[in-house]
Amino acid sequence: MTDEIWDSLLPVAYKALSPYQWTPIEITRFTWEYLKTESVYSVMDLGSGVGKFCLNLVQYANGSFPVYGVEDRKELVEVSLELKQKMGLTGVHFIHSDFLVNFPFGHSHYYVFNPLYEMMKGEHSIDFKKEKSAMVFIKNLQILKNHLNHCKKGTKVITYHGFGGTALPGYKKILKKEWEIGEWMVWEKE
Repeated sequence: MTDEIWDSLLPVAYKALSPYQWTPIEITRFTWEYLKTESVYSVMDLGSGVGKFCLNLVQYANGSFPVYGVEDRKELVEVSLELKQKMGLTGVHFIHSDFLVNFPFGHSHYYVFNPLYEMMKGEHSIDFKKEKSAMVFIKNLQILKNHLNHCKKGTKVITYHGFGGTALPGYKKILKKEWEIGEWMVWEKE
């Protein structure tokens, strides 16, 4: 599967956003290479969008562990569910919820792609339904960091394209890879 082929499955309105909002397949494949060396009981994608990361990861994992995505935009959850059905996949679940309000605790691994950044910039936004400002971004990023800080020891957070700063409180950075298309890191709860 390539990004171009995968993106062709998307509704027209979401195809152009793919390079900015949805995880490239190359990054998902690299994440799988890392995860298959780990003791994983579940992976949660925070802000799963159209489900690209989840739907590709569950194919690589081939039943090794369940994959979850949480997204606050109902229309994106609906796209994810339609693609899941069209692709005939199992072991992947999508939840319509705001993870800032109802954080999905209890997963061994969390994944975030450029978390909440679209709240700071209007360019390449999924839509303009949410308030966009540096203050909203900082406030929401702090809420997310506080939630992650309440995860149990040993929880791993995989970030792609940064985390809105150089540190994730309560976590130590255990892996880092620079890509031409962005930075990939793994953090472990201490």
